Amino acid sequence: MGISIRDPEVGELAKELAKLRKTNMTEAIGHALRTELKRERDKRPLEERLEELAVQLQAEAGPNPRAVTKDEIDELWGH
Repeated sequence: MGISIRDPEVGELAKELAKLRKTNMTEAIGHALRTELKRERDKRPLEERLEELAVQLQAEAGPNPRAVTKDEIDELWGH
């Protein structure tokens, strides 16, 4: 099955990617499409990612985490 690129910008992008990857346009387009499809399939909602991060940080903080003081926050920001 052939592919026809009618948009000049898309054609130039494909040529540039092929040149940078030292391959042909078909391989460059195939790689780009596989990469983008994987990225789309692997997407997780922000809420889910933040929840995972919160659980990880709670585990690292341990059973008795203490509050960070304003002075400590200011020090982190270089104030």
